Amino acid sequence: MYHPGGAGRKPSPDSPRLRFCLLVAAGFVYDPPGTEAAKGSVVGGVRPVLAVSHPGHELLVHGWLNRAAPRVFLLTDGSGRSGTSRLDATTALLARAGIPTGGLYGRHTDAEVYEWILDGQVERFVALARELGKAFAAEGVDVVVGDAAEGFNPIHDAFRLTLTCAVALARKEAARAIGNLDFPLFGRPGPGGVDGAVSIELAESERVAKRWEAESYAALEREVEWSLEQYGSDAFDREWLRPVAAAPGEYRFADAPPIYERYGEHLVTSGELSRVIRGEQHLVPIARALGEAARG
Repeated sequence: MYHPGGAGRKPSPDSPRLRFCLLVAAGFVYDPPGTEAAKGSVVGGVRPVLAVSHPGHELLVHGWLNRAAPRVFLLTDGSGRSGTSRLDATTALLARAGIPTGGLYGRHTDAEVYEWILDGQVERFVALARELGKAFAAEGVDVVVGDAAEGFNPIHDAFRLTLTCAVALARKEAARAIGNLDFPLFGRPGPGGVDGAVSIELAESERVAKRWEAESYAALEREVEWSLEQYGSDAFDREWLRPVAAAPGEYRFADAPPIYERYGEHLVTSGELSRVIRGEQHLVPIARALGEAARG
């Protein structure tokens, strides 16, 4: 049986292959020479980080994950409204690939973070940004890859705002460049019109490993099936990492109101939620507080 953990492992820090690192966009590009994987590029420095809001997001950058072996930081346990954690599934996936985890790893439930947003507890996100910023600076992190803010899920957006602040704080504390990159969570993977987006073409073995892990992730079975039906498996054979252009504290949503707000209204009407998270009322104050923290 094909074992998904073996493809594209990152070499040790002493490997001469790491000398091929090139500065691109806001991070680094590493092309492993002499392998099929060299057809694509890996955006990831000597000490990269993947920081995401929910377990399972790593599936979208599974090829890069295995090539770059970043330390993984996770905000929530992915329990959503059901209260059922999916953290164990991601922990097992990372263990198969030999990927290390960070200090923030599924510490909070989705319900907790929703309450922070609804109750205006902006200090929670500022504290997280400071914690992550100190960790990134202390650990010599040189590129941070994380969720994009797309207006679909308020936790995704709040964490993107938090990450951008954390990277700014880490840059200041470490007095060095640190790349800040995101990847799309919704829709067909692509550059999304972002200048400097880096495309990573997966080798056949990486495509097989990614598909294996996605189809084995029971907690996301419906989401995986829907995505494959909607876009086709070939849409996920290429991964995209994009430089984050927004400054700390800057928050824009393409749709007004954002999709999470309209969906929240539907859930309130159906009796599944009691309150709606709104962009201007709830997310903008978080962005403002994080911007002030980054500048302070």
